[in-house]
Amino acid sequence: MVNAAIRWILYVVSLVLVGPIAGVAMQLSSAADGSAGTAVANTSPVLGVLALIVGSVLAAVVGGLAAWQCGIRPGLSCAGVVLCWMAGMSAGTTSIITVDGQAAWGTLVVEGVLVAACLVAIGVVIALAAQKHTPAPGEHIVAQSTEAMSTEESLTFSARSGAAIAIAAAAGGAAAWVLAITDLRGQVIAAAGVAAIAIAVVVKLVDLKAPALAALGAAGVLAIASPALGLIRVPSNEALSAAYAQTLPGLALITPLDWAAGALLGTPFGLAWAASIVKRAEH
Repeated sequence: MVNAAIRWILYVVSLVLVGPIAGVAMQLSSAADGSAGTAVANTSPVLGVLALIVGSVLAAVVGGLAAWQCGIRPGLSCAGVVLCWMAGMSAGTTSIITVDGQAAWGTLVVEGVLVAACLVAIGVVIALAAQKHTPAPGEHIVAQSTEAMSTEESLTFSARSGAAIAIAAAAGGAAAWVLAITDLRGQVIAAAGVAAIAIAVVVKLVDLKAPALAALGAAGVLAIASPALGLIRVPSNEALSAAYAQTLPGLALITPLDWAAGALLGTPFGLAWAASIVKRAEH
């Protein structure tokens, strides 16, 4: 009962306090036309990157606290709520292309590298904090595989884990391509979140001992691959018209911050689903 109360208090704190602070930080810099920018695609990239780092630290702190008190899954969820605010307060793909043209793709690739690094760092902090968590009596979920759950907070990778990341990234990219229809902020974050569920399930089914960080790593790969696809597939003289006509590749509509927020929100659900699948297979 106490554990549940702490978990929900931290969810609310992430939603109404920490998240808005991180979201406001993302608006300290803007695009050249005065609209919202992103961490790198703005008039002051240094300030934007600083805002990204501050928001990531806030997400890691609240996520780490939740992981320490309640386990890795609530920790990831709390951090995801914070990053969801950051992504929601940032520009979408069409807005970025409107201001920066074809150069937007290269800028977003650079941002993808930075966001992927922040995502992995957040995951490491949460995993380390989760290792300090002492499960309360009755906290064990009998409907899920103990073996699958036992390595979620691990930081140990194997060659099989690497294969799981590659396969999961491909599966998540395919799912996101279908799900991302427009670049409306809620729609693309939701698409990334659902894709992250698929990523976590595939990671665990390919390598049962893979840590939760493997799923975040696969999402980090897609945070770089999504704008890279736009850079490769969309001709420079057609980028703006394709954006307004909503004919950009679905995967390219998802920005790096969308992927980070979606990964943290979706991974806990994917881990739970995979553990349930494995548990049923054990019988």
